[in-house]
Amino acid sequence: MIEIENISLTYGHGKSAVRPLNGVSCKIEKGEAFGIVGESGCGKSSLLRCIGGLERGWEGRISIGGSEISHSRKAHEMRVVQMVFQDPYGTLHPRHTVGTALFEPLRAQGMPRSVEIVEKALSDVGLSPSFRTRYPHQLSGGQRQRVAIARALIVGPDVVLLDEPTSALDVSVQAEILNLLSELRKLKNLTYILVSHDLAVTAHMCNRLVVMNSGKIVEELTGNDLRNNNNHHPYTRELIESSQRYKRAA
Repeated sequence: MIEIENISLTYGHGKSAVRPLNGVSCKIEKGEAFGIVGESGCGKSSLLRCIGGLERGWEGRISIGGSEISHSRKAHEMRVVQMVFQDPYGTLHPRHTVGTALFEPLRAQGMPRSVEIVEKALSDVGLSPSFRTRYPHQLSGGQRQRVAIARALIVGPDVVLLDEPTSALDVSVQAEILNLLSELRKLKNLTYILVSHDLAVTAHMCNRLVVMNSGKIVEELTGNDLRNNNNHHPYTRELIESSQRYKRAA
């Protein structure tokens, strides 16, 4: 579904230049849940932004569904890839109702708009039609993230990019959102790319994953490899040990 070849990204020039991505390559199959893990600043979210069309200064090659994508994409190309962000409150306009938020991507894509389409999108994520008239401040964190997922899916994408989709939620709500995402992937045959600091979440959600460090992929693992601590790169071992120490401390 997705082929990424030698992707590099640089901010700035000369001595002040920062290079969040430095020659990243990987392939993601259709219908797969693919994970990206690593410490903050390793390039995970930068790679998502390149795939999603939010960055234009990258070098290399990205192909989605067999078609090579350009740095500046047209509306129908943007429809193929949608993104769910980390903060469900910050991505929803505080003065727009849920219905308005779900109408907006349809309008941007020139697609038919109706109350029925919005209510179906809400139903798909486990919310009743009455949520259409509510505002973000009237929703819980989990409900806001369900709206954000509905907004991403309402245009019918093939690929959904998940940037820490549960990190801003209470622990009690995280499992509900993860289970919802898993069900929707199977139901709609979606391809996921999940960025997460939580190794347990990644192992649960993803068939395969890559470990990133300093803008590069240092190791590729399966979900079982991560669960069974079957890894080879020193950075991966350090990442897993740090995660385990954090959980014990908590």
